[in-house]
Amino acid sequence: MRLQTLFVHVMLCTPALLAQPVIAPTALSVGPARGEDWHGYNFVNSFETGYRFHSVEGDLDKYRSDINFGNGIRLLGANFRVNSREGHGKYFDEIVLTAQGLGNDPYQYSSLRLQKNSLFRYDMSWRLNDYLNRSLTIDSGNHRMNTERRLQDHDLTLFPQSAVRLVFGYTRNAQDGPALSTVQQFGPLQDEFVLFSRVRRLRNEYRVGGEIRVFGATLLWLRGWDNFKEDSTYDLDQLAGNNATGAIVLSRFGRV
Repeated sequence: MRLQTLFVHVMLCTPALLAQPVIAPTALSVGPARGEDWHGYNFVNSFETGYRFHSVEGDLDKYRSDINFGNGIRLLGANFRVNSREGHGKYFDEIVLTAQGLGNDPYQYSSLRLQKNSLFRYDMSWRLNDYLNRSLTIDSGNHRMNTERRLQDHDLTLFPQSAVRLVFGYTRNAQDGPALSTVQQFGPLQDEFVLFSRVRRLRNEYRVGGEIRVFGATLLWLRGWDNFKEDSTYDLDQLAGNNATGAIVLSRFGRV
């Protein structure tokens, strides 16, 4: 599957990502920005780490589908920054690395920016979402998903301060983990059969484009290639269906 895009900006937010943002321990900076100078660069580094405790009484699946924080040590927040003091570093002019929730949090995030003025700018972001879709009472509670989603974006801009810029990008979205579902079979004698699934989904997107500024106007172009692959497998969880009075029994059903 191929995707070609011209002058289009798209933002896609899944309900799980909207409902479950990365939770920071505090809205304040994790440390004062003093910095140290060395070889023409200024270095600033701060981090906050700790151990998170949790205790759940009641519906554990409800807690995991809404919050899902567990016990353990983690990197609550981190910020590392290097800037050239004169704006003309030998190898680079800026490095910015941030991180949040790394270690044991179900929602983790990190980003990196590396740039040299007038030559290139590279931006990277990485996210992890450990999401539980709890079983509901519908269909005997046979629908459940406990997957982990890992997302990353890479963008490289050449000559970012010039009138002619080249852009390259790559996006990866991977999902894997166990799941339960059902399948209906056999016409008027239909019955629901429980399937166990090992979810494996992968999406790769590649982008190349450019920008030209001339006479007060900006011309943009972008070409993209989008590839989606699903290698999920299905196995029959039980031979009999959900209908207690049904006479249908499957001996084999699956996808490999």
